[in-house]
Amino acid sequence: MSAFSRGCFLKHQVACNPRTIHLFFPSKSFQTPRFFTTSPLFHAVKKPRPSQAIKKPLSNTKPSSPPPKVIPQTSPAAATYQSYATTLAQKLHPTLLYSAPSHTSFMVACYTGSTFCFTYAIVNYWSNYISPPEGVATWVPIAFGGVSIFMAAFGTWLILGPTRLIKTITAIPRNANSMSTAVGKAANPELQIEVELKKMFPLPFFPARKLYVKPEEITLPIPLAPPPSKTLSPADLRQIRIEEEAENKRRLEYQQSHFLTFPLRNTSRAFFELFKAIGRMWHREGFVNVGIKGSNYKLDVTGGWALDAGRALDRLAKVKPKF
Repeated sequence: MSAFSRGCFLKHQVACNPRTIHLFFPSKSFQTPRFFTTSPLFHAVKKPRPSQAIKKPLSNTKPSSPPPKVIPQTSPAAATYQSYATTLAQKLHPTLLYSAPSHTSFMVACYTGSTFCFTYAIVNYWSNYISPPEGVATWVPIAFGGVSIFMAAFGTWLILGPTRLIKTITAIPRNANSMSTAVGKAANPELQIEVELKKMFPLPFFPARKLYVKPEEITLPIPLAPPPSKTLSPADLRQIRIEEEAENKRRLEYQQSHFLTFPLRNTSRAFFELFKAIGRMWHREGFVNVGIKGSNYKLDVTGGWALDAGRALDRLAKVKPKF
């Protein structure tokens, strides 16, 4: 009886409490209550055990390596030319490659000889061909006229001796300004060779002629730098250089200590240079014909100054021997 009463009371309490009915037994749906183990919102994520962890299969294939770069093979001479030309082109200032010696004595000798030839041709032509003496044979004026023409041609050859003499050769970077101002761009330096010629006549208001060419447009018949002797060792070459420096030092000290005989010594040297220039006037000794854009120019190799004893020009220009 007591148990029956407790069950009726509990049934009555459940029926009369709408809050309890709304929470556990909704009025519109008679579905079983959802628990935490079955709810999709509050369902706890089950972590897999270490033994059940998914193992990714290891691939045996290795990543493909990039194809090797193909480096073009060039000859050692071309590589040397490119490297030396690029080194000079990357500089921000011109580089002097060659400076000729003084040619005053040579020019004076050429002009003096040509003046004598022209004077003799004019006088001989006027006195023996235009107005010949009376009583001479017919062929005599004709012969003297031929001699006059020959002397005039010889004077022309002498007066053209100082023409196309190279004074200086300078390497000038063409893109020096653009290289210094360009930011974030790959600059391609270019090298330009400036060849300055000596003036045939020392006129004050006429500038010297200058040629601007590429290094490959210069052709040398022979290498300017003398080949090293195979019989001398490096120690012997070093000893020769030391002796030359000592001789130059001794000569300089002699000139400074013997100051009174300086004019006499200079006079004798001037006469020696003059006689040497007269000999060069006839046979053109000491000049090398350098080809620049298809024309020949004269380079003096008996004196002056050259960068690295002439090896700089040998590296830049083309050496083509002429047989």
